[in-house]
Amino acid sequence: MGFSRRVGNMKKHDIRIDRSKLHPLLDYRMERLLKKCKKKGIYLIITEGFRSAEYQDKLYAKGRTAPGNVVTNARGSSYSSQHQWGIAFDIAINDKDKLYDTAIICKVARIAKKLGLGWGGDWTGIVDKPHFYLKKWGSDTVELKLQYGSFERFRKTWSGRVNYKTRIRMWSNVSRSKVVEKIPNGEKVLVLYKKLWYAKIKYKGKVGYVRSKYIK
Repeated sequence: MGFSRRVGNMKKHDIRIDRSKLHPLLDYRMERLLKKCKKKGIYLIITEGFRSAEYQDKLYAKGRTAPGNVVTNARGSSYSSQHQWGIAFDIAINDKDKLYDTAIICKVARIAKKLGLGWGGDWTGIVDKPHFYLKKWGSDTVELKLQYGSFERFRKTWSGRVNYKTRIRMWSNVSRSKVVEKIPNGEKVLVLYKKLWYAKIKYKGKVGYVRSKYIK
């Protein structure tokens, strides 16, 4: 994949995507990945995030009906790319001499997998080492297409509003030992996931846990 901006030997991350079109849980884990990589002296370029069908088709054409090498087997019209569902991002190393250095990317992958991310380098078919994704729906998009039908429907599950007569408590952990925020009725929150009785959410930059029945 080419870059629209020059790459130097920069000791900082370079995020070149619209993060609002990433699933909130993916964005949260990506942020944690960036912080942990920085501590290791590894700086990333986030090169790809959400892709529209039109953009995916342009990538599919490379090496087929357009100049360049084949970069994907997923047609945009098929919605078979995880990028089209906002559940994947791609990286490069922010160093012009080590953009796709295998050893460094493998180090990043080890960190990412500890954070719960899937890695394209583990695929048995087409290996995609710069590719990271949410594992909940598997390594393809079949389940997403069956469950939601479209990205727009899927995206509606990424947020909700508080539905309670007063404020609800947001805790720092599921044991509810510490309240980090009290969220008023009607406020919009980002939903990372729901499990059992609780939902993990993001509100005004804070991440915590609330009772899922109060998020509609």
